[in-house]
Amino acid sequence: MAASETKFPRKFTWQELAELNEEHNAHVAVRGKVYDLRRFFRKHPGGVDQMRFAAGRDVTQLFEMYHDFSVAKVLDQFYVGELVTHELPVYPESGEFAKTLKKRVKDHFKQLGVNPKNGTWTILRYLIFLIVIFSSWYLQTFVYRDHLVGCTIVTFVFALFTTFGTMNATHDCSHFSVTHKPWVWRLLGSWHDFINGTSEYVWIHQHTLGHHPYTNVDEADPDIVTAAKEVPDLRRIKDTQTWLPRYFHQHLYMPFLYGLLAAKTRIQEFFILFFYKNNGPVRVTRPSTVHWFLFFGGKIFYYTYRILIPLLAGMPVWQLLFLVFVCDVFTSYYLALIFQVSHVNSNVEWPLPDENKVINADWWELQIQTTQDYSTDSWFVTFMTGALNHQTAHHVFPFVAQCYLPVVTPIVKKTCEDFGIKYNYCGTLWDALSSHVWHLKRLGRVDKQEHSSNDVSVLKQKTY
Repeated sequence: MAASETKFPRKFTWQELAELNEEHNAHVAVRGKVYDLRRFFRKHPGGVDQMRFAAGRDVTQLFEMYHDFSVAKVLDQFYVGELVTHELPVYPESGEFAKTLKKRVKDHFKQLGVNPKNGTWTILRYLIFLIVIFSSWYLQTFVYRDHLVGCTIVTFVFALFTTFGTMNATHDCSHFSVTHKPWVWRLLGSWHDFINGTSEYVWIHQHTLGHHPYTNVDEADPDIVTAAKEVPDLRRIKDTQTWLPRYFHQHLYMPFLYGLLAAKTRIQEFFILFFYKNNGPVRVTRPSTVHWFLFFGGKIFYYTYRILIPLLAGMPVWQLLFLVFVCDVFTSYYLALIFQVSHVNSNVEWPLPDENKVINADWWELQIQTTQDYSTDSWFVTFMTGALNHQTAHHVFPFVAQCYLPVVTPIVKKTCEDFGIKYNYCGTLWDALSSHVWHLKRLGRVDKQEHSSNDVSVLKQKTY
């Protein structure tokens, strides 16, 4: 029996809500209230993909991230009950900091006469990236095929611009921050599938549904998931992990292993979709026919243009494997380090929920405290990182196109100053990279006695 056909207000457990994740029975929870959105599913201005991702979940943080607080009133007509248990941590009502920050940013863009989702330069940049990517691929495959040095050079160009595309097009579209057109988000988001050979669908579950709502929260943020306690992880990044002697040198060996990120991702996503059915602590919604097409179509296209065509063109197998390896290692290092330095360091907070899965701190304030910016005054670093050095602004305003994040950062800093909230910042990219390596070194050197004391001064990982 559908939830709306029962006597209500009905009480839902999170497991019951999780079953209501299809178009014909779509329900979501916001601030402990459950809403039946079946009639709204295809009317949602953000498109059906976003409704499909949201269905069956508590989407409080996502809803408040992407909407004005006043929009919550629209949900009243769909109310059917209360959520009485929680799958993942919950936060209290947002305070004055959030309201002030959102108003200041909204007013600023209004004064500029700029729509934060629209930007000619954004689309032009994507087009330039694509032209360079396929030009360098063509040179590598057909022009410099018999010249290893020349072929390797253009491979580095190919790798650099596929990385740019991932940090910009893929990332922007996973946050629906380019135009207001759902078809554009789906089209450009498929860049990840067709150009990189990795799934945008899996990425959205990890990044948009997991990392952003639960930044640095142990057993909630997929980005900091580590192996089960009985199977020790390769690295120790959290105080909750058991210390092992091998971690003593993790600051030396882990940076080398980051080069395997691309290969790991391509393998892992098959297990996520076909066996695990979850990305870390985040449940993966059953893909629609379109998403299955993008997943398998992307794989076929990727392996055709990256492997089959070069082989048919006469490139030696050893040379092709070498070039693919060079490209994967380059993009893996680049992306892994850019993402790691913003959150996996000892300057930021690592919040823990209490026994009731409640984090007693304002979500918006924690986004500031769990994030680290760097070199925000450098146009070069901003370009080379896709403006992800403005990570704090991105975390509180993910719907803003990345090209506008430098406009938002000064407002975030000023609002933090007004409310007495610490804004984490490193002056240079080198300092930011060093903070990550130092974090690995410090946690690798913590012995068992220090770990058992759970001294929050070591890592700032604490219950709120």
